[in-house]
Amino acid sequence: MKRRALLAGLLAASVAPRVLARGRIPVGGRVALRVPWPIGAIDPHRIDDPLAAIFGEALFDTLYAQTPEGQLVPSLAEAEPEPDGANLRVKLRAGLRTAKEKPFGTKDALQSIARARASGARGWLADIPVPRDDGRALVFATKDAARLTRALASPIVAMVPSGFSPESPDGTGPFRFGIRDGALLLTKNRLAARGPAFLDEITVRAAANVSASLLAFEGGSDDIGWFERGLHAVRAGSKTFDHGAVGWAVLCTGRDAVAWDRPGIAQSVADGIPYSRVSNLHLGAAWTESPGQGWGGPPVTLIVRDDSPWLIDVANAIAATVTRPGHEVTVKPVTATELVSRRASRMYGLALDVVRNVGSGSLGAMVALATADNPTRAQEIMQHPPKLGDVSARTLTRTFRSGVIGEIRVGGGRVPDLTLAPSGNGFGFDLGSSYRSAKKP
Repeated sequence: MKRRALLAGLLAASVAPRVLARGRIPVGGRVALRVPWPIGAIDPHRIDDPLAAIFGEALFDTLYAQTPEGQLVPSLAEAEPEPDGANLRVKLRAGLRTAKEKPFGTKDALQSIARARASGARGWLADIPVPRDDGRALVFATKDAARLTRALASPIVAMVPSGFSPESPDGTGPFRFGIRDGALLLTKNRLAARGPAFLDEITVRAAANVSASLLAFEGGSDDIGWFERGLHAVRAGSKTFDHGAVGWAVLCTGRDAVAWDRPGIAQSVADGIPYSRVSNLHLGAAWTESPGQGWGGPPVTLIVRDDSPWLIDVANAIAATVTRPGHEVTVKPVTATELVSRRASRMYGLALDVVRNVGSGSLGAMVALATADNPTRAQEIMQHPPKLGDVSARTLTRTFRSGVIGEIRVGGGRVPDLTLAPSGNGFGFDLGSSYRSAKKP
């Protein structure tokens, strides 16, 4: 049950007290967890932001949203797109305010779409006209309402206020962003557009290594164990959860790979890694191994961001597996800024990076992976979408200079009184609709 559905149910119960109502969801409670990712900033429009992939929905809304049943419904938009001649008009709900009490209107929505288009939504919005603001609504020069609502429901087109800063993010979502004692603090946003979170507070700490979350959960200090239910033993009474993949870890070739910097090489190398060598890193389901590939290019360094322990572990496993005599691969952690710069210039041999999903189905995955590989290619794919069946992400990158190593999954263990709701868009969980059972007196 969504927060707005609960509020509607409570309202109905107040005006029709004799109607039998469903059990109410408890409100309140705190949750603690830690993740092997940096936590100091979050940018919902970046295709390579792992924190946005996992926690973006807790802070930001979209103009339209997808329900768990797959329906697209208005969120910050007032209603379905309204036909107006050759255009469609998208009106915003009145009285919207962000967690920092800033009014949110059509100007903010217009700038959010422009910001997304200049960043991770370059491919996803390639067939969506640039809107104009008529003072009351966003006006799009298209008649395709279905495509427009699907585009505007993507988390990569999240709504943020003008002047948005990733270091001090603000949005209309169920939680408010804060930092306390070096930890990310998500607190209930009383001004949330779709109703505040059921939980009062979520504390997210950066794990120094992949084992830290499991140790903290096993020892009872955390309420969620990333990946599993304990390092040495399963925590008593705990339950598993798995809300799927929010993105992928991808291997990319650069100019220093020389002749091995060709489309398809990265995925071929990735497919040659035996699943058994990386199964402890929770990269999703096993894949069909292509034996004997390894790295056949010149000796290279594999660059990876130095603030992501999980990615560093994945990089080390890759290097140890694909290295061949005379074709050595050496891991080199670099700052996130340097990784972005070198990825843009392609001045590297190999790189390991993160790609968020942007839309449901194989097309959404292909556009996301293409955006990280070659934004121009991503735009071409969206403007002339290929006919795709239900294929794996690894199949979609056969013509890219990047290949999927594995998934970034939202799953592991949880305390028994914590219910984690799945996201309506199919990517991870909806923390705003998650709750803890009321304790018995």
